[in-house]
Amino acid sequence: MQPDQLTVLFAENGFGVTAHVYGPDTPPGRDTTGPGRHYAHVTRPLAQRGLETRVDFGADDHVVVAQLHDGTFLSISPPPDGGHPEVPGFPDAWLVSRYAPGNAELPEVLYDSRPGGPDARKRGNVPELLAAVDEYLDGLGVPSRQQVQAVRAGAESALHRAGFIPVVRVHETHHRLPVAMVDPGERRSAVTRAVDHLRATGYRFTCPADLIDHSLSPTLPPSRSLAQVGEAVSAAGHTREVADALSELTAPGDGVLDQVVGVLHESASWWEGLGGASDPHYAARLRHIADMADGYVREIRAMRGDLADRHAAHPSRARPAPRVPAGLDTRVLAAVATSPTAVRTLTGHPAEAVLAAPAAVRSAGPRR
Repeated sequence: MQPDQLTVLFAENGFGVTAHVYGPDTPPGRDTTGPGRHYAHVTRPLAQRGLETRVDFGADDHVVVAQLHDGTFLSISPPPDGGHPEVPGFPDAWLVSRYAPGNAELPEVLYDSRPGGPDARKRGNVPELLAAVDEYLDGLGVPSRQQVQAVRAGAESALHRAGFIPVVRVHETHHRLPVAMVDPGERRSAVTRAVDHLRATGYRFTCPADLIDHSLSPTLPPSRSLAQVGEAVSAAGHTREVADALSELTAPGDGVLDQVVGVLHESASWWEGLGGASDPHYAARLRHIADMADGYVREIRAMRGDLADRHAAHPSRARPAPRVPAGLDTRVLAAVATSPTAVRTLTGHPAEAVLAAPAAVRSAGPRR
């Protein structure tokens, strides 16, 4: 799956600004009444590979249809006499075929567990069915679940680095800006950063025009060493600055900590094949450490979200207010000054040149 197959939808409501990532692998809404719920264990694994799926309900059968990227599609169904979704034990067999629109030839049969079929011994076993479909899709070059998840993680990483916080629920996940970020200018700045990051990496997005600040220069995620990240935390005077630093560590997929976990897993797989008697032990230990580290990463990611929600200056590290140079009204300076997190559009007022000057120059002030 490519990034442009996902769309990030930004919206603003009474609770703040949210961002939802939509694509073929987006989990469907919860359905507890329709007959389609009986096929979720088949449709969900296919959607996780980036395939668009649906369930067609006929008079005598129910067919799961998965659209392939070349225009063909898979039909996965129990035979007409194979049972009904309301009958216990349904179904007792599966038939999987590949069709091409407008092709008069017989469809290609991939899996047949009906009595007398080549897969009859597997009967209605769903894991066997999915394993056979996965093997066929691998042969067609359809992206794996891991590859699809990596593409989705890229969109989530862009939102994460722009200051959004993930909200994980049972049936859906979305992102939102910190609850304490109520200033419209700050919100536009954060959304604009997210849009810049998404556009740069090929993702599609839909966003209300008033949530984007077109006066800001395009930005990309910062590229900083860990030492520089530590220095930024040490000098931070606002929670957003520390949340931004932690975002580089905890961004899903490409964050520093996720990459560390990935390296540990790869090292375990490599070590396991060395052939020594103790090598499986070392590989298993590395995997155990990686799993523990992954748990810590999730905890740090959640803590970063809590810190971002605070969205406040540190009580003992807040930056001092600039000195008021002689000849400039204090109310004017207050009007053009910004908070540590605000993005300001220049107006041309002479006070802005003073505020933008280095601290050492401003401290001297004009002499009378």
